[in-house]
Amino acid sequence: LAAGNPPDVAQIGYLYTRYVAEDLPYVPADELDRRYTQGRVLGRYAPNIRALGLAKGKMVGVPYSLSNIVTYYNADLFRRAGLDPDRPPATWEGWRQAAQQIRARTGKYGLYLILLDDNWALEALIRSNGGTLLRCEGGFYRAGVDSPEAIGALSMWAGLVRDGLALGVPLQQGEQAFLAGETAAFMTTIARRAGLQEQTKGRFELRGARFPTFGSRPPALAGGGNVLAVFGRDSKRQEAAWKFIQFLTSPEGFTLWTKGTGYVPLLPGLTQDPRYLKDFVSQNPIQKVAIDQLPFTVPWTSFPGKNGLAASQALFRATQKALAGQATAEAALKEAAQEINRLVGGEQCSE
Repeated sequence: LAAGNPPDVAQIGYLYTRYVAEDLPYVPADELDRRYTQGRVLGRYAPNIRALGLAKGKMVGVPYSLSNIVTYYNADLFRRAGLDPDRPPATWEGWRQAAQQIRARTGKYGLYLILLDDNWALEALIRSNGGTLLRCEGGFYRAGVDSPEAIGALSMWAGLVRDGLALGVPLQQGEQAFLAGETAAFMTTIARRAGLQEQTKGRFELRGARFPTFGSRPPALAGGGNVLAVFGRDSKRQEAAWKFIQFLTSPEGFTLWTKGTGYVPLLPGLTQDPRYLKDFVSQNPIQKVAIDQLPFTVPWTSFPGKNGLAASQALFRATQKALAGQATAEAALKEAAQEINRLVGGEQCSE
């Protein structure tokens, strides 16, 4: 792209669609869909899935790779703790109670929630508790991370770590602890399904459950993965790129992609059709967990402007401080909100 010789089509992370919309010479997907397929390609997607390709009011690309956060758990450790592995907790309060029993009876941690500097897990918590990372106020972006909902979400996570019920370490340490049987649950992307199944084979029985909710509130899970964006510079290349995208997002294409990667298929009905994914899902019930969470998919928040990365890092530092007990969740998030407003508060919005 920088050299003026762009690929005709490329996978672009959902987190970077705003950057593409602002700075790269892409061809809007809805324009290509109207031109070549009369709107049929994007028309197959549910509205919340289609929204993953939108940035600044433009359809940057066609949603393709999609992961969401699921709960992998050690059924053997559940049994040792006197818990029923057929009935994993569904709420955060339920997981706190289960973690207390696991700690008391086995000495192990109850859970580990993925911790990375992309704020993916934190956003799942905050959005599922009714909060948001950003809000549009008077035509300008303002931080939403100092709301009661956001503070409550991070306080819950930090409280589990403080009480010795959850690990609060970086991803590599947390995953190794789960594989070693030191924590009963690992909350991370469905894209790790195949790898975790292979790594736990012969160690313990691996199962999967939905991401926990805050009481009866429905979850809101930021979609990880990529859109297919077109950068072809002439009509012939654009048409060829669009034909390739039609194959990749066809029932056959999604079947191959899901089986090979663990990403979630975005077309309805594939998991009920024996020609596509019915048998695969019946043999891989953890995959069905992620598919069942598709209706709760929301766009992954990207902080706008040239200071967007710095704003994201400010939020991650707040998470680190809260989990390490260096500050309360409220103090850490209020400090982060001030920094985020300083960094991106001048960016205009209309959403």
